[in-house]
Amino acid sequence: MDTMDATTMEAIETDHVAGGAERREVVAGPSSHVDVLTVPPGGEVGAEVHAGADETLVVVAGCGEAELDGERTPVRAGSLVFIPCGTRHNVRNHGRGPLRLYAVHAAT
Repeated sequence: MDTMDATTMEAIETDHVAGGAERREVVAGPSSHVDVLTVPPGGEVGAEVHAGADETLVVVAGCGEAELDGERTPVRAGSLVFIPCGTRHNVRNHGRGPLRLYAVHAAT
């Protein structure tokens, strides 16, 4: 089994969302994929809903908040957030430095 460094590996696809975040898809399989997200101070990922896929967020640096169906929860390095499919969610950076997280999407 090979291990990967998600901070330096080449992205399969990269995009920038309206809230200022950069999303890099780094691993993709037939029913799942992993994104590395970097949210600048004051930025956000943007509200979204995934039909047919659960999402798990792992915060690896920074601090901010996750909002799931209107309920806000503080997050920081080490936080894990499970988002069931169909849940409206967003992540905001309220810190002074970048908020970095891994997002694992798995089809349900």
